[in-house]
Amino acid sequence: MANTAVTLTDMEILSAQERAATGFTHKITIDYTDINSGTNADDTVTVTIGNTPTKFAVLRCLGNVTTTFAGATNQLFSIEVGTDGDPNNFIASTELDAAAVSGPIGTAGAIPATLAGSVANASDVLQVLFTNATAGSPSELTAGSIDLWFELSNIA
Repeated sequence: MANTAVTLTDMEILSAQERAATGFTHKITIDYTDINSGTNADDTVTVTIGNTPTKFAVLRCLGNVTTTFAGATNQLFSIEVGTDGDPNNFIASTELDAAAVSGPIGTAGAIPATLAGSVANASDVLQVLFTNATAGSPSELTAGSIDLWFELSNIA
């Protein structure tokens, strides 16, 4: 099993109008072309998407699959959203390619999957972990896009 590290620097801070309309403060889009690395059936891709403020609270996190992920036949491709210390802190492992997943993923109300690590007095690294299992590899992805929405508060 190999891991490919990817860093994306285009986390969007939403405008006041977007915040009022959605209830979220930040958004990032991850396209399959950002993560189609790795050639083995059990490879992972870790995407660093930013850092939290020094004192922070992640109040909500939601994924929205805008283009269905597709790849090799029988490929099992999943996502976790969290921090470098707790990769499934905000969104627990969710299979993306099973039965052509589209639309929202995450917990009801977009509440973080675990509260521990959602509030801290030290900055943390926001990461998204994509795991491939069973067949194919991340390099065999041919389609897919997900928007990740965060309500991230600076409580300093």
